[in-house]
Amino acid sequence: MTSLFKCVLLFCAIATTALHAQPARFTEALEQLHQQLQSPQRQGAALAEHIVQQWVDLPRFADAAFGPYLKGSLESYREVLDDDTFSELVEQYRSRLAQAVGKRLVRDVGHHFNNPTLAGITLLDLRVDEDGVAASLGVENTDGRTTVLSLDLTDDGEEWRIVRMAVDGADVGAHYRALCSDIIAGRYSLPVLVSRLEERPYIHVEDFAATPVGHTPLDWGSWREKDKGKPRLYRVHARGEQRYIAASDSGYSVILGKFVHWNPREYPIMTWCWRANAIPPGGNEFLDHANDSAAGLYVIFSQNWLHVPKQLKYVWSSTLPEGTVGRRKKIFRPWFFVLESGEERLGQWTFEQVDLERDHRLKLGGLPAERTIGLGLLTDANSTDSYAEAFYADMRVWKREALERRQITDHCGALRDNGPTARRGSALGSRDPMDR
Repeated sequence: MTSLFKCVLLFCAIATTALHAQPARFTEALEQLHQQLQSPQRQGAALAEHIVQQWVDLPRFADAAFGPYLKGSLESYREVLDDDTFSELVEQYRSRLAQAVGKRLVRDVGHHFNNPTLAGITLLDLRVDEDGVAASLGVENTDGRTTVLSLDLTDDGEEWRIVRMAVDGADVGAHYRALCSDIIAGRYSLPVLVSRLEERPYIHVEDFAATPVGHTPLDWGSWREKDKGKPRLYRVHARGEQRYIAASDSGYSVILGKFVHWNPREYPIMTWCWRANAIPPGGNEFLDHANDSAAGLYVIFSQNWLHVPKQLKYVWSSTLPEGTVGRRKKIFRPWFFVLESGEERLGQWTFEQVDLERDHRLKLGGLPAERTIGLGLLTDANSTDSYAEAFYADMRVWKREALERRQITDHCGALRDNGPTARRGSALGSRDPMDR
């Protein structure tokens, strides 16, 4: 017998052992779960968390549930990113979608596990072949009813994982897709879908959580032609669990933009946190020779027939008083709203809240389009030939009912620090005193 033939036999033996061992592990885990559900102090949420994390292939489960939605929602990036970067961005968003689906599964499974009428779970059928495992479980209730839970499991290279789940024939992934059918049809961005799955009263349009400290987010870029080739002086930093993006400028004046699509008629209230550390002396948003702001946040709603963005800009001004609304006397200049002014709150995180629908009516006329284009950030000091530095964090949009129900509160608390302000250059990667 040749060495090669021996290796083939050994491989077959190992594969056969694994094939039989994995279902055995599954049935043992099922028996343990059945026993845990008999406890009068059962911890449904903890049991659900363990099962979902240990047994569900969340990326494949989410892919099966939402199909081509993810790439479609990122279509705006195809013209501005190369193929490799676009693929990397899709994978980053795929991971975020899987996390959101996992949280929803944990919540739904935990709810059923905590149901007092749940009596236990038994194995009804188990079929194993080279393609995977199909299992049918009987979820028994104290009233005598039995719900059939169907599972498809496959080998991820190390162990068997669930890739599909159905309850009495109704596919769970299809149920989640139906919950978000309007979001999918409208090609709204992933944060909108995540908000629906997690049943939040707001959409987290940006929290920078997916970006490693010291890096610029993949989905934020310098999209303007005149910004191409300039340094992007924006880097993500952390304050405990909270992420934020630090920006500085001494003459480049680069707008960082993100494509993010939501319905501002449905979610018209926007909140965020920001902090100015250095303001450009004499900055005045009305004047061409002094048009610098320590911090600026753009909301791009749509485009007019000339493809000029219909946008509003919220600024931290050096000299203009809070409440000032205006724009420079140049064609297609955006309207700006001064939310903070001067050095009174310099080095302090501040909470901002604006009504996008009201401001759109006031300066752009009528209702905004039902699908935004995106956001922009600009910290600039080129006109005054000086230096500006600011941090941005935790951008959310809310339904108007959240305002009426007083659900909106200052969410900047975790970022606040009474210590020294950041040193010049922190956005470039030097150590930030808020990094702990």
